[in-house]
This record gives sequence, structure tokens and C-alpha cells, in this order.
Amino acid sequence: MASKNPPKAWSASRTSDFQFRFRVTVAAIAIYFLVGYNFFPFQFPVMNSITERVVFTLRWQLLGGLTLLMGMMGVMAVRGQSDAAADPVKGNAEHLTQLPQNILQNTLEQFIFHFVGQIVLCTYLSSESMKAIPLLVVLFVVGRILYKIGYQIEPMKRTFGFASTFLPTLATYGYCLYCLVMYGPGYGLGK
Repeated sequence: MASKNPPKAWSASRTSDFQFRFRVTVAAIAIYFLVGYNFFPFQFPVMNSITERVVFTLRWQLLGGLTLLMGMMGVMAVRGQSDAAADPVKGNAEHLTQLPQNILQNTLEQFIFHFVGQIVLCTYLSSESMKAIPLLVVLFVVGRILYKIGYQIEPMKRTFGFASTFLPTLATYGYCLYCLVMYGPGYGLGK
């Protein structure tokens, strides 16, 4: 049965705070990419084939995968601190593990989205442009850490971390869709 009281709309101050955080996040991401792309301190090998670019991208995904480990360890830490939470089958301590489970669930969802986007992205990038992959991965890891910290402080404070992972991934998908439409699915394959 539906609730008789409709959910309250966001207050003006909450909306303003969200918009401010969103704008700061977009600005921080833009600065990060401009500086990182132009001044990245590492030399990358020449990657002429799609296979080489995919392997390079897969190797960087290990760092992103560590965010899943971080999330699992968060759930394990709560379970280790409470006898009630240690046995999830009993079902009387879901409230204790809800926050770390939410963080883990969102991190898993974001990682899958991020991973697929980068695998497709690397097939469209030139060897010189492959430095975008480590930049995206590092931003993802930092964003997930900030998401976890912010969520643990107060759920609304997770905005910066969430947007730091979601927006670049969304941009990646947008670019990949553009390439798919403009160049077709056979781009870079065969001669």
C-alpha cells in the first residue's frame, strides 16, 4: 500500500548545496584531466594494435578492482565487530551492515559501468591518447574513496565521490557511442 504522505521535495538550501557540489565536481574533473593529460609524468609504449590497447587497459583495471576489495572489507569489518552482524543468516542485524553494503553495491555497479566503457574506449583511442585510461582509473579510485568517506559522514556528502566516478564514465560512454555511430562497429578491425 502506498504511503498517504508524498515524499517531501528537496528544500531550496539542499538543492542549492547539491548544485554547488555538482559544479565543484565538474570543475575539479575538468582541471584534473587538463593537467593530467598534458603533464602526465609517464611514457607509454607505442600501442599500434587494438589487442595491445586492450591489454594495457585491462592491466589498469586492477586498480579499479581494488575499490571492490575496499567495499568488501568494509562489510567484513562491520561483521567482525558484532556477533549479531557476523551471522547474516539470522537476519537480525541488516541495519548494521546496510551502509557498507550500499557502498559495496554502488561501487560494484559503478565499476562494471566504468570497466565496460574503458574497454570499448581503448578500441577507439590512438596510442598517443591512451594516457586517458590511467587518468580515468586513478580518478575512479580516488572518487570511490571519497564516496565511501562522504557516505559514512553523511549520505548527501557522497555527491563529490559519486559524480567523480559517474560523470567521466558517462562521458566515456558518450564518446564511444559517438565513435560507434560515426565510424561503425568495424572501426580499426582488419583492412
